[in-house]
Amino acid sequence: MESSTTSDFNTDAFANLTKAQLCTYCGTTLWMSINISTASATVLGNSLTVSAILFSKKLSTVIANYFVFSLAVSDLLVGLSIPYHMCFYIMTDFGNSEPNCLFRFVLTAFACASSIFNLFFIATDRYIAIVHPFHYKRCITKRTALALITIGWITSFSLAVVPVVWNDWREGVKCEVINVLPNNYLKFIISPLFVLIWMMMFILYSRICKEASGHARRIRGSNSIQNILALKDTKSFQVMLLILGCFTICWLPYFVLTLYARTTRYKSATLYEVFFNLAVANSSMNPVIYAWKNKTFRNSFVYLVKCHKPYGVSSTNFVTNHIPSKKNSVNGICNNVSKPGNILSSEITCQIGPPHIQCISINENSNNNYSDIRR
Repeated sequence: MESSTTSDFNTDAFANLTKAQLCTYCGTTLWMSINISTASATVLGNSLTVSAILFSKKLSTVIANYFVFSLAVSDLLVGLSIPYHMCFYIMTDFGNSEPNCLFRFVLTAFACASSIFNLFFIATDRYIAIVHPFHYKRCITKRTALALITIGWITSFSLAVVPVVWNDWREGVKCEVINVLPNNYLKFIISPLFVLIWMMMFILYSRICKEASGHARRIRGSNSIQNILALKDTKSFQVMLLILGCFTICWLPYFVLTLYARTTRYKSATLYEVFFNLAVANSSMNPVIYAWKNKTFRNSFVYLVKCHKPYGVSSTNFVTNHIPSKKNSVNGICNNVSKPGNILSSEITCQIGPPHIQCISINENSNNNYSDIRR
């Protein structure tokens, strides 16, 4: 009788254990499948973006695309880091090593910080281009763009490696954010920086939105040069605003949950996985946004998928030292330089007004090129 009871108890225990293991296996398989899909889409999409800018003259000559290129690289880094996170699912003892555990958070912090800095630089670039268009070429030069990008990456790396020397890792503790990253690191370093940059971007985009609304009203009733340029910059602003919105929706829940969990010791493995996968999925969205809203990126992606080099037409600066004696001669100059043999895929428009005559070359996805003819 006792033997029968013991046998029944062991059978029930085995059944319960099997169900628990099966549930864990199914959950792990689900998250791994999602991670593999996200990593594949992220690496493929951002590789196309990086390649499009590198091999397309039309894209690579635009200074604003330097920031887009940097953002694509940071997103690519996110995609490449996902397989490392999967190691913690596959090998349960992988997080028992301090270097393995700390490197997990260094990768996440580095990719996230670099994305935020790149988005801030993009917001600044669009702010100057739309609100102060005539100061753009003076303020945003190739050297300035490269300097900002370098500062952003160095700062991101400096913030990311802090947990290497300042952490709460202990042997036998599970490798999770709330167990490893110090509370003060999140509260007094990451949080203030995140909020500060986000507020600055919000202010910049609010100002841009106000200016873009004014552009839209003027465009409906006029075909002047400034309004044609404003239309192109407004479209560019829409793309960047969409990128910022997706980044906010994807990363903000993960950031809030991490900070809340670290402060209150709240644990929810399922909620953490959902928000983490939502956050890393953001890195696969930007190439889709480019292809959807930007014709040149879309065409370059098609060329790359077909294994063709996306030869684009580079932007051309129209510069002349000809000083016209009459106002009417300006139109002749512009008509001459706008012939297909002189400037390709461009639209040359001239505006006469004191103290000079201004000719503008409008290229798809390129900075507006100005040429002043002093009177």
